[in-house]
Amino acid sequence: MRMAYLIMAHNDRAGLERLLARLLADESADFAMVHADARSALWQDLQARPLSRSARIITIPHPAAVRWGHWSQVEADRLLIDAALAEGCDFAHVISGADWPAVPRAQIVEDIAQAGADNCFIEAVPGIQAERMQTWRLDSHWLQLDPRRNRAAYAAAWELRRLSRWGDGLRARLGAERSQPYGPWRKGSSWWSLPRPALEHVSRELAALKQSGRLSGTVCADEHAVQTIVTARCGGRLQPNRRFIDFEPGQSSPRLLGAADLPAIRTSGAWFFRKVSASHDPFFTAL
Repeated sequence: MRMAYLIMAHNDRAGLERLLARLLADESADFAMVHADARSALWQDLQARPLSRSARIITIPHPAAVRWGHWSQVEADRLLIDAALAEGCDFAHVISGADWPAVPRAQIVEDIAQAGADNCFIEAVPGIQAERMQTWRLDSHWLQLDPRRNRAAYAAAWELRRLSRWGDGLRARLGAERSQPYGPWRKGSSWWSLPRPALEHVSRELAALKQSGRLSGTVCADEHAVQTIVTARCGGRLQPNRRFIDFEPGQSSPRLLGAADLPAIRTSGAWFFRKVSASHDPFFTAL
């Protein structure tokens, strides 16, 4: 089995290089595709100093400029998937640059074989926050403005939200609600593992969504689009997404993990865990 690791990276070049070395330490045919956010300092650094000469490490040459909550995150998914399919893989895992493997490669391969190689390891829960995909947010480019640093822009974004609510109400009264091309939207983690046939289907559908403009005005589409597309096609073959991620109450970003989390990680059945930082706690480097 040839596996592709599709890595979303935004910062911490040293951590990314450490992760790549760990993922590709064996003699398998596995490879890694790296999408470095085009808005990040990491991307600028990679232009001057590429990651590696290894043919097993491929950096997306024209990455998306990713904004939090914006559909540009789905575009990053699409670029990674298309590049992995072109390179040739049997299975692909989307992870972040702040992830780390929880088990050896052989364990992942064994788990896939036991579940069935056509299964999709993805979280896709129905009926949660579907309004993110059904409303039209005019402020979707500016979802994380800091009012202390961008007071005028923050105020303008709130006005755009008000106009968005008015527009959504008008569409509802006219019976012109946004389409649901794959049935009711599902929600799940942005980190998943899919076999090649599912990846090929997702690639086609993401291209169609982009072409149609259906993702415009959505919020956090990366937690809905792929999840719903996969469910519509492979609903009887869904498995848990095998990620260990811990969110503290009220937080939109997972907390940094430490050595005290190892027992929970080991009993979780996860293939990968996040997020980690050597400067916070280097416990993971010894695994």
